[in-house]
Amino acid sequence: MVSQLKQRVKPLYRRGQRLLSRAFFSYSPTQIETALAKIGIRSGDALMVHSGFRPTSGFTGTPADVIEAMLRVLGPDGHLLMMSIPYRGSSQRYAESDPLFDVCRTPSAVGLISEIFRRRTGVVRSLSPLHPILAHGPLAAWLVADHDTALRSCGKGTPFERFLSLNGKLLFFDAPYSSMTFVHYVEDICRDRLPVALYDPEPMTIRVRDAAGGERAVRHLVFSAEARQRRHFTPIEAALRRDGWLVTARVGNTRLQCVAAQDVLACAVRLVDE
Repeated sequence: MVSQLKQRVKPLYRRGQRLLSRAFFSYSPTQIETALAKIGIRSGDALMVHSGFRPTSGFTGTPADVIEAMLRVLGPDGHLLMMSIPYRGSSQRYAESDPLFDVCRTPSAVGLISEIFRRRTGVVRSLSPLHPILAHGPLAAWLVADHDTALRSCGKGTPFERFLSLNGKLLFFDAPYSSMTFVHYVEDICRDRLPVALYDPEPMTIRVRDAAGGERAVRHLVFSAEARQRRHFTPIEAALRRDGWLVTARVGNTRLQCVAAQDVLACAVRLVDE
């Protein structure tokens, strides 16, 4: 009886939350643009976005409207990047499942905004089955090129390093700091000084299908179980907040956080040195 009552009440509760959010936290795409400018995002920036799209955020538009607002702020010379990871959980479990990663068809599993962005005209996707990146902008093709040839999918020579070279910024749009994939590039830079092996010793092979329909095998190293267990985002996040590098703002019931990729790297290296 109690379980049945909960099932009946739950939709009413959720509807009430949505109505309250619209009544007290309503905001428009124009207000997103204002908020992005407030936290330091400018025309011409390279911006890597991690996002959530909650029904209780108060936003009056669609996921596509969020993307359009970001593109307007970045302007024609800017670059918008998002992750389009095709799995939840560990990269090792995904690789062991013998998937076929289709760069054009395999959906993103890291949020509705990411998936809508993947389908947008003018967006290109890197051919890495473990950490595929979406990019839009004048240098989009260069940003995602040859990702499939990198043994370490988040390391040197990957889109993460190219994004860093553009003085990229990281934006968390209703997403936690712990969703930041760029931290894996930081780990790779510091891998020789970590207390455990960052990767398993042997790469795993994953089948991919490219934009032309051709299939081939890609070899990537996967993170070790020890590295996954000991990975903690809190110390870097706390240091970035303390030093004023992680800037936070709110629009409606949505939380925005922004930090420069160079600052994340510098902060992490300093913590390792200490």
